[in-house]
Order: sequence, then C-alpha cells, then structure tokens
Amino acid sequence: MNDAELFNAAISGDIDRFRGEIGAGVLISLDQWTPCRGNTILHAAAKSGTYRIVEIVLNSLSPHSPLYTTNFQGNTALHIAVSLGHYYMSLLLITRATYQGPEVKRLLLRAKNVEQDTALHLAVKLGHFKIVVSLIMEDPTLALITNYAGESPLFLAVDRGFFEIALRILEIQECSDKGRKNMNVLHAAVIRVEIKSRFKTIRKDWWCLNIFGSPQLQTCKLDITGADFVRKMLDKFPNAIMKADDFGWTPLHYAAYFGNFEVVKLFLENINISLAYERDIQGMSALHISAMEGHCDVMSAIIEKFPYTCELLDNRGRTALHLAAESGRTKAVKILLSSLAFQDLINEQENDEGNTAMHLAAIKRRYKVLILLARDRKVEKRATNKEGKTVADILQLDKLLGWIEIMGSMHVPTSKKEINLVLMSKLPDRSKALLSLEKEVERQTTEEQIAENEGHEQFKESQRIEAAAKVKGRTGGAANNIVDFEELKKYNVVVMTLITTVTFAAAFQVPGGYDGNGKANLQKSRDFRIFMIFDTFSFGSSAFSLLIYFAMPVIQRMTFVLKRVQQVAVFLRMISLSFMIFAFSFGVTAVLDEKSSLYTLSNISALYGWAFPVLVFGIIFYIFIIPLTHIRNNLLRPF
Repeated sequence: MNDAELFNAAISGDIDRFRGEIGAGVLISLDQWTPCRGNTILHAAAKSGTYRIVEIVLNSLSPHSPLYTTNFQGNTALHIAVSLGHYYMSLLLITRATYQGPEVKRLLLRAKNVEQDTALHLAVKLGHFKIVVSLIMEDPTLALITNYAGESPLFLAVDRGFFEIALRILEIQECSDKGRKNMNVLHAAVIRVEIKSRFKTIRKDWWCLNIFGSPQLQTCKLDITGADFVRKMLDKFPNAIMKADDFGWTPLHYAAYFGNFEVVKLFLENINISLAYERDIQGMSALHISAMEGHCDVMSAIIEKFPYTCELLDNRGRTALHLAAESGRTKAVKILLSSLAFQDLINEQENDEGNTAMHLAAIKRRYKVLILLARDRKVEKRATNKEGKTVADILQLDKLLGWIEIMGSMHVPTSKKEINLVLMSKLPDRSKALLSLEKEVERQTTEEQIAENEGHEQFKESQRIEAAAKVKGRTGGAANNIVDFEELKKYNVVVMTLITTVTFAAAFQVPGGYDGNGKANLQKSRDFRIFMIFDTFSFGSSAFSLLIYFAMPVIQRMTFVLKRVQQVAVFLRMISLSFMIFAFSFGVTAVLDEKSSLYTLSNISALYGWAFPVLVFGIIFYIFIIPLTHIRNNLLRPF
C-alpha cells in the first residue's frame, strides 16, 4: 500500500480506486501525515466530502486509532468536516467516537485548534445550523467554551447575524455570553439587530427522535422583532446590561448610538440609575452619545427617566449640548434648551478652550444650530472663551459667511435663501455590508482627538494671520497676485461708455451719407443693412452693460446674484465689442465697389479676420477665464 497514492485516492473521492489502494482486510493507522499540513488519511477523507470514503477509512482503522488526532493547525477530522458543512460526515465521526467510549467522544467534541476553536465554534461561524444542533445535543457544555479571542459560540452566532442559531443555543440551560474585547452577547445583539432592524419568520428548528430512534429535524416559524430578540438575551443574562467593553460602552451606550428607541426603552425599564450615569473611557454617557447622533426620542426617554443625567460632563468638560451643537443636531439642541433639568447648563464652558455650545457651533460652521441658539434668550451671546473671543469674533473671521456682518451686534440670517447659501456637509451613508462590531461604531480615537486639536490650533492661527492681513492691507505676495474685480469694473465702465458713444454716433453718421430727402444713400445695399444691424446690437449690449453697473449699489448685498451679474456684464462687453468690429467691416464694404478686389478682401476680413476671433475669444473668456479667476482669488486669499 503506497501512502502517497492512498492520500491521492482519498482526496479524489474515487471510492473504487480508494478501495483498491487499501486492499482487502488491511488495517490502516493515523501515523502517516502530509508534510505541509500534517493531515492524516482521516483528514484527507473528511476533506474529500465523500461520505463512503470516510466510512471505509473508519472501518479500516486499527482499533486504538485516536479519532481526535490533529493536524499542524490543531484541527481534527471533525473540524474539517464541520467547516466544510458536511453534515452526515460529521454525524458519522461523532457516532464512531461514541462507540469507542465517552472519553473519546469528549476529546473529539472538545478538541481545540490553534485558535482555540472547537468544532461548535466553526459550525457557528459558518452558519451550519443542523451541525450546530447536533453538536450541542451531543454535548451541551460546548456552549460554555470560549476561543482564543474570548468568543463563546452564542456570541459568534449573534455577531455573525445567525439569529436562528443564537436562539437555539439560548435554549441550553447553561451557555456563555462572553465575547471579544470584553463584549458580551447583549452588546452584539444591540448592534446586529440595528443592522438587521427587523427580522421576521425566523426559523425555529429543534431535534427529536423518530420511531426508529434516529434524530429528526422539525421546523416552525417565529415572528420576532429586534427588541424581542434583545429581550430574550436580557432575560437569559440579566447582569450583562451592566458590563462595559474595552471602550467603556455598556449595551445602553450602543442602543443610544444607533437610536434604537425600543431597545433603549427596554433597558431603561430594567436598570437602576447607576447605569444611566455610566460613562465610557472618554467620559461620555448614553445621553452624550444620543445627543451627538441626534436621536431625539432616545434623548427624551433618558431625560424623562433620569433627568439629572443632564449634569454629566465628559472628560473635556462638555455637556450634551456641546456635542449636539458641535455635530449640528438642531432638534437635539431644541430638546436640551427646553429641558428644565438643563437650564443652568446652557452657557456651560468646556475645559480645554472655554467654548460654549454657541462657540462650537460657530467654529464647526453649524449655522442652523447657531441661528437656533442666537434666538434663545437664555443663551449668552457675548460669552468669551479662554482666548477672549466671542461668537461674533469667530464669525467675523469666517470667510464663508459673506452675508453675516458684524455691525455692533451679530446679524444672523433668518431667510431660507440665506441658509441655503451655506454648503451643509452630509454624513456618509452607512455601508450595507455587515462590518465588525468594532467598526459599526464610529469612535473618536486619541489620535483623532490630537488631529482635531491641531486643526483647531491651525484655525486659530489662521484667524490671527487674517487679522494681521487686514491691518497691513494685504501686502503679502499672494495678496498682490489677486485680481481686483473692483478695479476692473471701473475700466469696464469707461470702455462701455466709449463703445456706446461711438455706436450711437455711427447710427447717425452712416456710410455713404444722405440724399436730398435725408435718407441714407446706401439703404438698399445688403452690406449697409448688415452694418446697421450690428451697430444696433453693439449699442444695445453696451448700453445694457452700463445699466447693470449703475444698478450695482442696489444688488451689492446679494453676494450670489452680484457674482452672476458681473459675469453677465463682462459677457455683454465682449458681445458689444465683437458686434462693433462686425459693423465697422461691413460699413467699409458698403462704400466699396462690388467688383473691386478690396470689397472681397473686406468681406473676408469682416467674417474671419476681426470679428469672428474676437467673438470666439469672448465666449471662451466668459466660460473659462472668469470662473477660474474667481477660484484663483479664493485660493490666494489669506485665511
């Protein structure tokens, strides 16, 4: 019997070839294994997926061959069969171990690989429901074993979203709720039922014995909500609600983060006041988190049940209002402003910079929140932070607020049109993929806090630079390169006035003169008529451009409209200049003899030599040069 050929025959799944390699009545052992993975012939047979080959190997093994023999990764043949989802092959291995004695069965079922995973861990990870049921029926204590990461089978089932498996494991009298990073199944349940917010018709399977004494699978349907699923976990593990993970988050923190009102309501009914006051490693309570995320119903429920949670401060001395204002949660700010328990904390200043909620709204450009706070009489508008800056000081240096003026008192926009001028940032859409439990929550790491603080320092430094630039009149190199549109406007007015005057005079000093009746001598000439048309268009566009410049004082407060009007005025100037050149060329051809070579040359010059290039350049200038100049000015302007 050639060992290499025997292994190849087992992997191939060819039963006849495998029988031929073994030979009749020959016993095989598990002392031979593959050099790379350390797989024995039993591992190879389990990997083949062929039930008959595994049966032949088991019947040909020597009586004392240990079925729990492991390969280099610590996997038994049962590990491999389970991981590949081979249900009947797994039953066969368990049954044969049972025949060899309870100790062999126990060693096989509880064998752990290098990751400390049992066969049950692998079955749960891959969602093999029937195999899971078979394993826990054979040994219910498997549900108490955790792997190297500290994950129990129940935690893995909830983490992977296999709720049917979780409900089945939950029926065991004793099972572990432990998970990685000090999480438990209640943490995982809150996160996963939010991702799969409502799941109906969950399959409820169980095993019973048929008339022949063999296990038989029965199935029914359940109608269960996410809150009901969490309730089942809470009923099974009542103490899990009080435990915090490595981030300091209890299940209530996660429920508040996702805004799951039903779960929060369930938790508030089953906890004492100490849990509501629990804070994470950043010092944030469930109220802080719900305010930061803008979950108003959750906030209202927490404040109604435990009103004094409003007094909690995080590690930076921020209240829930600070976080709501900083995140731009307008409705959350309204709730806190109207809450009686929060009235004395509205103007609270944080520890780091001494900013109030209104300061943070201004710094983060949360303009809708700023409007709301400015209209509330209880908010102190003139409060100063540790640098002595008021909200008005911050807004005055904000280049995006061209429509906010500081004239002794702060003017806040009130119309929808003014608010729409501000580019409001949007939160990224949540991925539909099932991310890890840790990635489902966007936490602010220590590195991000440092980066944010550095960005804040840069913002303050830019304010100082900008103030200095105003005092010095912007004499820096970048400022000198900025195109001053105010100066260009003065030149444009002069140019348009000249064009209007010239075209007006040309309309009455026509080429060819007048006859005795005061009529134009060339009025029947085609070129003369074209001359009059272009002269009229040139006069009209230049006159309208002048009218726009005269109306500038009226529309100068309308920043968005003013920019568009300036572009229209520049475009009209280009059109007027082009039409004037057309008029000049056709006026010259009108007084020439049609048989003259100068007549043909003048026509060609009119169409292609002068007016057409100028017109094309004007359009290109309007489409590209003007917008790019505005962008360049914004980039060069000091912040």
